[in-house]
Amino acid sequence: MKISRKLLAGIGIGLALQLGVYVYLDQVLLAPASSFEVTAADQSQGQINGKAYYSFDRRFMAIAKDDAVEIYSLPGKMLVRTIPLEQRRVSYFKWLEDRNLALMGTYPNGNSTKDTQVILAQINPLTEGHELATKINSLPKDSKITEVAYSTATNVIYMQIQVSTNPDRYRIYRTDANQELARIYFNNNNVGRIGVLYDQDSLIFENLDDNSVMVRHGNGSWKAISPADKKKYRLINVDGKNVIHIAKLNANGLAEEIILLNVSGNVLEKRPLQTPLDVSQLRISAINK
Repeated sequence: MKISRKLLAGIGIGLALQLGVYVYLDQVLLAPASSFEVTAADQSQGQINGKAYYSFDRRFMAIAKDDAVEIYSLPGKMLVRTIPLEQRRVSYFKWLEDRNLALMGTYPNGNSTKDTQVILAQINPLTEGHELATKINSLPKDSKITEVAYSTATNVIYMQIQVSTNPDRYRIYRTDANQELARIYFNNNNVGRIGVLYDQDSLIFENLDDNSVMVRHGNGSWKAISPADKKKYRLINVDGKNVIHIAKLNANGLAEEIILLNVSGNVLEKRPLQTPLDVSQLRISAINK
């Protein structure tokens, strides 16, 4: 029995349409979910005074005030410790992500001398004895710690210190378990956000001069890891599995796509944002599968 050309053509069209539906379902509707979710961060994240900082298990809460930092136990909000600031101000405060210790950066209040001393102290909510503190002296007037990248696995801490506001200029210092302090030198001082790998002494940072994201290893070698396509990129964070989250910016300077990289610069995952956002508003959270 002969099959007409029209019938063959109809069967072919039907198969093609069916295949197209399967491809659509497989690659679009039924595509595996991303390994992370994007939410808008707390709008008060840049605020220090009066903001409540919660420990990783929410057993403690700290509030920085003009003259002291108060630490409360939860629930119940019982005051367990008061840390006098003694003519200093808090510029940075963050609880560690896996234990009830905090890092606090302070700077002189109303310093009238040319040089400034900033201090990064380790705070135990229940102990008022000797605490580890890193002091950096002879900084330009009004310098302050603005960001800290640390790893509890390597005990390496990188401190970002703002040394000028007109224009914005920063220095990076490194310290380790031996309390050896060293300044990290760059070709420029226009460094943005910083991060660190969990189990390697590798600093991830923004080079705002060319809008790239860079890595600097402990041996002093460094390279760009963001795509080399002349787009603008910003660092969001580095997670506990050494995955680096960066944002690609649009022409208005807003994040339009989230990209996941490894330290070699290989792209692991991409996700475009339905609504472009300011990078400072982005918060990346892992999804447990």
